[in-house]
Amino acid sequence: MPSHAEQVAAISSSLAREQCYVLMMRPNPDAPPIDSRDRLRIEHHEYLLDLERRGILFAAGPFADRNERSSGSGMIIIRAASRDEATRIGYDEPYTRNRLRLMDVLPWQRNEGTLKLELRLADGVLKIDDRTYALTKSGA
Repeated sequence: MPSHAEQVAAISSSLAREQCYVLMMRPNPDAPPIDSRDRLRIEHHEYLLDLERRGILFAAGPFADRNERSSGSGMIIIRAASRDEATRIGYDEPYTRNRLRLMDVLPWQRNEGTLKLELRLADGVLKIDDRTYALTKSGA
């Protein structure tokens, strides 16, 4: 029977680790006034879409449930080659760039978890976990 140390070594070597970084965002109490929150919200959304399309964004969202208004705190999880790169990406996020949010960068390794993916091309359906999306044709 393997020792505990050997079992731990076997577990560690079997994990499909993905190095990510968690950008913990919180409101800046000393934030400067801004011209338009709506404009900034649009820039924030476009920035996250760009990260997603480039395969950098793993997940993002506010700390709130569906029935609560967000406090302005949230988290962005990204794939980056280094903490320095993750920090640069985080400071380019529009709310942070405009000093409305403060940010902490934490290294995080995704070791475990589940994602159920079903792609039905004939039906034009994509299912991710318990959500279903209709696929649309794009002119190519």
